[in-house]
Amino acid sequence: MAEPSKVIHVRNVGHEISENDLLQLFQPFGVITKLVMLRAKNQALLQMQDVPSAINALQFYTNVQPTIRGRNVYVQFSSHQELTTMDQNSQARGDEVGN
Repeated sequence: MAEPSKVIHVRNVGHEISENDLLQLFQPFGVITKLVMLRAKNQALLQMQDVPSAINALQFYTNVQPTIRGRNVYVQFSSHQELTTMDQNSQARGDEVGN
């Protein structure tokens, strides 16, 4: 497993799974500042506000298999410590995501 990071790698994200579905899965653990859907790979990367929030989410989902729309999804720490985007203006501010 990669070392703890505020970025969570989510696998088995089918085309029927929306960004909102992922936000609902992780919002109980803290503020989500960025979300990148990698549709071609059936994956997503999501950045929590801080490392403890990401650790809490992964610890919880170690004991409870996360499912979205009947599909098991698999979560782990990303090898990335932070997500960066080419155009910062196109991203919602962290406190606005999912609100």
